Amino acid sequence: MSIKNECNILDAGMLDYPQAFALQKRIVDNVICGKASHTLISCQHPHVITLSRRTSKENILAPRQELEKCGVGIYCADRGGDVTYHGPGQIVLYPIFDLRRDKKDLHLYLRKLEEVVILALVDNFGLNAHRKSGLTGVWVGPYKVASIGIGVRHWVTYHGVALNVKTDKDFFSLIKPCGMDVEMASINDFFDDDVLVESVREMLIKSFCEVFKVKDNRRQKT
Repeated sequence: MSIKNECNILDAGMLDYPQAFALQKRIVDNVICGKASHTLISCQHPHVITLSRRTSKENILAPRQELEKCGVGIYCADRGGDVTYHGPGQIVLYPIFDLRRDKKDLHLYLRKLEEVVILALVDNFGLNAHRKSGLTGVWVGPYKVASIGIGVRHWVTYHGVALNVKTDKDFFSLIKPCGMDVEMASINDFFDDDVLVESVREMLIKSFCEVFKVKDNRRQKT
């Protein structure tokens, strides 16, 4: 299998958002200049709210003082989408994917990211995971469970998808998620027994490799 079909899988564990962003930027630079191949970072973040390039202040419902009291950081991100909450119990996937080796089609790329989540939830949990016409993300019934926002530089992607597994939904009340009136849910909400975050992470990685037709070239954080 040629290097264009290999993907370095990097489990970064619990990672502060600024560190995750710096890691993405470093890998993006290496991919652009040919020093690295496709990379998939998986991680969780401490409580943080991230803003996109187009986020309206009206979508942040809590004053900064309340965010600080709740221990929630706030950062601007050079991605699409709108305001998003990240926190423990949520799996974040950051694919650093070289679309020059695939198809230079961002809409198709977004649909593939949705398919990664849908495939994992349908195949492993039997959930009715689906898209909503005209919107980006993944829903189970009327509830949104995954948010997506990407950045791209020289056709190399970064940022990505966040799936709520065992996320404290109270934190979503601090914002208007993705700039919409939407009710968020976690995978754990649909089952009596606890869903293990680590298990879902592996399901997503497997699904990612299937959808993007890449080989899991597993790497550990160093």
